[in-house]
Amino acid sequence: MTDKEKRPAEESVNAVAGNLTNAETEAAAEAEAQDNKGISGEEIIAKAVAEAEEFKSLAQRIQADFDNYRKRNNESVKQARAEGNNEVILNLLPVVDAVDIALKVIPDEKSREGVGLILRQIQALFGRYGVKEIEAEGQMFDPELHNAVMQEEDPENSGKIIEVLQKGYTREGKVLRHAMVKVAK
Repeated sequence: MTDKEKRPAEESVNAVAGNLTNAETEAAAEAEAQDNKGISGEEIIAKAVAEAEEFKSLAQRIQADFDNYRKRNNESVKQARAEGNNEVILNLLPVVDAVDIALKVIPDEKSREGVGLILRQIQALFGRYGVKEIEAEGQMFDPELHNAVMQEEDPENSGKIIEVLQKGYTREGKVLRHAMVKVAK
């Protein structure tokens, strides 16, 4: 089919579609006119204003629901990010423990200095993320922060921590790992 043959066919299809649209529009207008027979102009306006208020109220409720959804979603994202950070930090704690042990057993001063630098870098990283070491030695035992794995007779220091076996850490007030301690009884 050539372009000249296509044009009249398209024009007739568009004309039919246009007629249907116009016919439908006219039918809707006629139905509305039938509904409005016997109703004054003021009543029509009042009805339109009431519908507008209803739509406005609906739009406001939808907007409020969306705002609440956005707030909940932001909070969920924030919480998921914090949990992810905690997971990474927990996986780094054994590395920190190993570096701490290495510092105690390395005889060479220069090597110990280099390993100490690595430990300070990790501690600085922890500081940026709000990770704090749980103070334990010499403190009173607190089951919220400490995990007593050993006891030793010492009536003078009863209830106090006499040795830290493994350091504990907190982040934003939440215990990431309890300090493993020896307690005097």
